[in-house]
Amino acid sequence: MEFGTLVPQGWRMDLAGIADPREKWETVRRVSRGLDEAGWDSLWVYDHFHTFPQKRVEATFEAWMMMSALAEITNRARIGQFVTCVQYRQPSYLAKVAACIDVASGGRLNVGVGSGWYAEEFEAYGYDFRTVGRRLARLREALDVLFAMWSEPMASYEGKHYRIVEAVCEPKPLQQPRPPIWIGGRGRKVLLRLVAEYADVWNYNGPIEEFDETVEVLKQHCRDVGRDFDEIRLTAMSGGICYRNDEELELYFQRIAGQNMPRDLILDHTRCKGTPEQCIEYLGEWKKKGCDGIVFFFQDIATFGDGLSQPEIFKRDVLPHV
Repeated sequence: MEFGTLVPQGWRMDLAGIADPREKWETVRRVSRGLDEAGWDSLWVYDHFHTFPQKRVEATFEAWMMMSALAEITNRARIGQFVTCVQYRQPSYLAKVAACIDVASGGRLNVGVGSGWYAEEFEAYGYDFRTVGRRLARLREALDVLFAMWSEPMASYEGKHYRIVEAVCEPKPLQQPRPPIWIGGRGRKVLLRLVAEYADVWNYNGPIEEFDETVEVLKQHCRDVGRDFDEIRLTAMSGGICYRNDEELELYFQRIAGQNMPRDLILDHTRCKGTPEQCIEYLGEWKKKGCDGIVFFFQDIATFGDGLSQPEIFKRDVLPHV
């Protein structure tokens, strides 16, 4: 299995304990470089504008600005987004930016795409949220535009929602035929069909108990569209807290005290937790189910570097045994 992690960004309040915005950004730089050097396979950011689960007046660094920075900060890990909301940027513009970043990173870019779900954020920034059906229709057309821009010398496309005319996208991405497309979600009727048609990687964000059933739905969509299911890599997301006793768990919460996040909320939303043995067992279940990789979010990611942060504990005590 491959393992990735979200870097510090602010969206999940992971930078809230740091007051100075310059220090926040230096934390992003320091931690991202350290995670890269520590051997994490991939580093990720969220595509959101203000904090979650509560909207606070706190820093959240923008996703594609961070892609550009990570291309320079890191040297070996792949970089990507969970996931780019296609309604926040014209797909032709997204194709251009992504192609440039793939070149700048030496061909290490993953392009995660989705239709958007955070209605409050849409309203706050003046975007039309639209219905689920219209959002997914735009996602389909956006994927067509991306593929055309990355492959044709001058790309033209006429859809219901997007139109381009002899658009030049140079430089082209280094990765051929294109950067891997990651689609995240569980929508069984339309979203998983888009995975079958377009995605190189599917990212599942849900309970492990529903994974097998959801995979079967994806397999049926692959049969319907004539796609080899085995061409699609399966990945999942998980929080992570590894601790051997109550004292270590208390130390963890002391490390993130400045974020003012409810303890029960963190524990309820963290699926991979407990002793190293329990975390190894949990990840082993994903492996048995055919999952090719896990991307973690660690609430204490900004504390990376002293040997006591969760990404360091997982890299040292858990992941080598999965």
